[in-house]
Amino acid sequence: MSIEVEIKVKIQNRKQILNSLKKIGFLENRCVIETDIYYTSTHHNFAALGEALRIRTVKDPESPKETSVITYKGAKLDQVSMTRQELETEVGDGETVRKILEDIGFCPVSPVEKKRLYLNKDNMTACLDNVKGLGDYLELEILTDTEEKRTEALKQIEDVLEALGYSMEDTTRTSYLSMLMKKEKDGKDAQSNGFY
Repeated sequence: MSIEVEIKVKIQNRKQILNSLKKIGFLENRCVIETDIYYTSTHHNFAALGEALRIRTVKDPESPKETSVITYKGAKLDQVSMTRQELETEVGDGETVRKILEDIGFCPVSPVEKKRLYLNKDNMTACLDNVKGLGDYLELEILTDTEEKRTEALKQIEDVLEALGYSMEDTTRTSYLSMLMKKEKDGKDAQSNGFY
């Protein structure tokens, strides 16, 4: 079992954060385009349970290479971060897996599309995300294999946040999907009220 210890923070200056990450020892890994399709169903309400099921397609902008992974994320394990159990595996054909899920009653919701730059330092991954419709975010994560290591991992992440000029109070526990769905709902509400 993997436990993903993760935080997310909205950033104003992507280039400045990138330079700051490099100054404290993070190394650029790769830049990809990720498209996440999340699922819900009548027999398992992921949103109400605080869980997630998704298929992620990862494209290398420099080549035609494309991979897909299926991921289940459990409910959040604390009140301050996005830490949760994560089960993930690569799938040979993302389209076929999508079709299987839909044929057995899972319904796709709006896609989340982002350009993501991965950086690494020791056991920590930093992701600089430009999310379509939302803007720039930084995610910091450490994968642990036991509950006991979770507190230590969160402390490591907090130290990096502070080095970048942020604190845990600046972070959000809201997923990109939830942000986009709220934005879409607010837009529809505004349209129905004649704001557009």
